Amino acid sequence: MNSKKLLIAVVLVSLVGCAQKPSREIIAEDGALTAVPTSSLLEQAQQAIEAGEFRNADPLLQQLNASARTSKETLQYNLLALEYAIKLKNIDQSQQVLDRIKHDQLNQSSKELQIKHGLLKAEFYELSGQFLIAARERDFLSSILEGDVKETNHQFIWQDLTNLSLENLLKWAETAPNTQFADWLQLAAIAKDPEFTLKEHVMAVQEWKSAHPSHPASIKLPGGLALLAEIAQQQPKHIALMLPLSGNLANSGQAVRDGFMAAYYQTLKRGYDVPMISIIDSSAAGSISLAYGDAKALEAEWVIGPLEKRQVNTLAKLEELPLPTLALNYSDNTAVGEMPDDLYQYGLAAEDEARLIAEYAFQQGLRRVLAVAPDNDWGKRIYTAFEIRWIQLGGDVAEQRFYKQQKDYNPEIKALLNVDDSQDRYKSIRRIMSEPVEFEARRRQDADWVFLLAMPIQGRQIRPMFDFNFAGDLPIYSTSQIFSGKNNRKKDQDLNGIYFTDLPWLLEDSEIKSIVQDNHKRAKGSYARLYAMGVDAFRLYPRLNQLSVLPNSKIFGVTGDLSMDSEGRVHRKMPMARFVRGLPKAISTDQP
Repeated sequence: MNSKKLLIAVVLVSLVGCAQKPSREIIAEDGALTAVPTSSLLEQAQQAIEAGEFRNADPLLQQLNASARTSKETLQYNLLALEYAIKLKNIDQSQQVLDRIKHDQLNQSSKELQIKHGLLKAEFYELSGQFLIAARERDFLSSILEGDVKETNHQFIWQDLTNLSLENLLKWAETAPNTQFADWLQLAAIAKDPEFTLKEHVMAVQEWKSAHPSHPASIKLPGGLALLAEIAQQQPKHIALMLPLSGNLANSGQAVRDGFMAAYYQTLKRGYDVPMISIIDSSAAGSISLAYGDAKALEAEWVIGPLEKRQVNTLAKLEELPLPTLALNYSDNTAVGEMPDDLYQYGLAAEDEARLIAEYAFQQGLRRVLAVAPDNDWGKRIYTAFEIRWIQLGGDVAEQRFYKQQKDYNPEIKALLNVDDSQDRYKSIRRIMSEPVEFEARRRQDADWVFLLAMPIQGRQIRPMFDFNFAGDLPIYSTSQIFSGKNNRKKDQDLNGIYFTDLPWLLEDSEIKSIVQDNHKRAKGSYARLYAMGVDAFRLYPRLNQLSVLPNSKIFGVTGDLSMDSEGRVHRKMPMARFVRGLPKAISTDQP
């Protein structure tokens, strides 16, 4: 008779438990029981996790949890359970597994298991947004790592540090002077300084290398820093700045132009070379093809612009561009591999902000959202970007509502929070009961935060409705559109408590910001972000090659941390803020 074995899981229990129970059993056709060695289960679970076969890994880990184990096998099991939880982006479960790993077991274990524990611990900190602690953990491990693992670990140290603010990098570097980690912090601070011109960055990096010749980052510069000197030698001599300076978009075009030229003159004043700039009114040119004809006639080597989405859509359909171009908006075409080779796209896309809010909320341990967005194309587009990222992370949407512009938003928010249902139940009970019934209206309890898409006027009306409907304890997150760009303590009292993401330009002081605001009255109002966009457009174009060649590299600007995808689209990561007493206050997401 064939001796093929049939596997039957005897016990399935929670991963979090640690009870010592009999090992897994196999029932053969002759009825005999054979225990599956714990070592075999560990090996199978490791293979399943590495292959991303989580459905297969889950029962194996549950069976391991129910098996008799040696001290070493218990540590191996816990490390597998930790790796599994991290792969599933389950922060709470990861923390529970970390807490149950005993230090005496770890200290008595092999170097291999200690390294695995340290690297997984760093991954957990990264998953939960604790980037400084993650970098410290990786720096601590660096001396005992070898080969590709050591190199990869250095890359993660750099990515962790570039997620921190410039202010905190400098502060923490001072707390541990003359250490390898402090030197990492100093180099990251150099890279993140938005005031540096390209050549100033080259000089600062060279000075750092000279001061720390044996540092791992000096031996192999991270994040595209090694390319800076070469990039600085390959700059265009003549640029056409193509913007709408007349017509309906004139004010927007002029704001971008003035920000761009402010950065240009700041660089010139510092004694560095700048290209010749020819300014072309894309509205007056008649068509985008004629505007490019003007640029070529002027012998420009690059174009920065256009700003109008319709014109960027036209460029995206071409097989080949007349000149390499940094467009200041995004085309509607997001298909992979269909963009002209020399087209780069940069703008202030709210989609980036919505995805960032999803990531930040998830890092805070929030899991189930109530979403409120305008019932228009913009609101649905931004909400969709948020929802896709939120679900990718593992979050749930309790309910979404799209609102139309109206005078009273209370019915909309009341319905979202199911307060109506609570009152309807009370009325039903009143009809049944002859005695008076005590009643307090309640909101739904199946959500732990709110994603609100709104302009300032709508936001000031909607935010108080959550307090009124018993949801004042729910944290509310929004995109930069919730802030007008100009401080207004009286009006924005109604936005108190809202978390939102916005440009560093609006949340931090800088030399270039002072220059722009001193010379342009509109720079403190609704056009403030466009002035910042102009500044970053000037600073971005010289480094497009850096972003293109190195996918994980970033440029740190006044509109956020800038990176590029494979289609030449520039994405932004921005700091968080919160309305406090009617004013936006930057909040640090860096944890010491």
